[in-house]
Amino acid sequence: MAINKPKKLYFLLNPFAGNGNAYNIFKLVKSILDKEQIEIESYLSQSKGDIERFITNEDLSEFDGICVIGGDGTIHEAIEGLMQSEKSKYLPLGIIPAGSGNAFAEDLGLRDPLDGLENIIIGDISRIDVMRIKTRHNINYAVNIIGWGMASNVNILAEKLRWLGNIRYSIASILSILKIKLQTVNIIIENQVFDGKIAFFIALNNIHTGKGMKMAPKAKLNDGLIDIILLKKASRLRILKIFLQLFSGKHIYDPLVQYMQVKSFSINSENDFLNIDGENIGQTPIEVSVERNAIQLFAKI
Repeated sequence: MAINKPKKLYFLLNPFAGNGNAYNIFKLVKSILDKEQIEIESYLSQSKGDIERFITNEDLSEFDGICVIGGDGTIHEAIEGLMQSEKSKYLPLGIIPAGSGNAFAEDLGLRDPLDGLENIIIGDISRIDVMRIKTRHNINYAVNIIGWGMASNVNILAEKLRWLGNIRYSIASILSILKIKLQTVNIIIENQVFDGKIAFFIALNNIHTGKGMKMAPKAKLNDGLIDIILLKKASRLRILKIFLQLFSGKHIYDPLVQYMQVKSFSINSENDFLNIDGENIGQTPIEVSVERNAIQLFAKI
C-alpha cells in the first residue's frame, strides 16, 4: 500500500557498521531530504543494544517512520525495538544499507544507500513477517536468520576476522568446514523429529545471508513460512562442495541437503549458541514461529 510522502522521520545510525561510513551516508541523505522538505532528527548509537533501547523508550508518535543506516545487526536491533514496544503497529521502518553483509537489504534490491532512500521518499509500505523466538525467559525476534551449529560457529569466527572485510564470511565458512564436528541435537520441525548428530541447521525469513549467499532461494519475506536448511551428515569435501553452491542457490538440490518451508520449529538442546540475524546472541532451547505481516517497511515487495 502507499501512504502520503513522509513529513517527519527519525534516523538511527550505527557508526560502527561496514567501514564506519554511516555518518557520511547520513550527511548525503540529509541534504537530499532537506530539498524534499522532509524534516528529520537523528540518533547515533554508541554500543550494541542502543538502537533497540532508543526505539523502546522514546516517544516517536509524532514521526511518520524511523530509518536505520547500518547493516543486518542494526536492522535486527530496530526490529527488536519495534516488536518489543509494539510500535511496529504504527511506525514504518526504512532501511539505508551501510553494513558489510547487507543480506536483508539484498533481498529488497537495495545495493546502494540511495535505493533505500528512494523507497522512503516515495512512501510505499509493504508488510513483512518476522520469526518469533521463545526462550526459557524471553521472547525475541528475527527478520533474517536463526543459525545453529556450524551456522553459528561461522558467525562467531567471522566476527573475529572483521579486519578482513566482506570476504571474512567466506573465509570463516571454509575454516569452520575444515574443523567441523557433528553436534547432537533434538529438532522438531512441525511434525518431524530430527534426533541425533547434525552438521548444519539454519532457518531463514529471506533468501540471502553472509555476503551474497543465496541460502534459501525460495524464501519470501511475506509468505508466512520459515525456510529451513538442514544437513545431517557429510564429509568435509562434500560440505565444501555444498558451500560453493550457496552463491547460486543450487545447494538445495544436493541429496544430502534437506530444504523445508514450515511455520514453526523447536531446538531442544541445552545452551548451544545461536546466530540471530548475524549477531552472536541467544542460546537453546528455543521455540520459533512466524508472526505474519508484523513489520511495516518502506519498500515495494
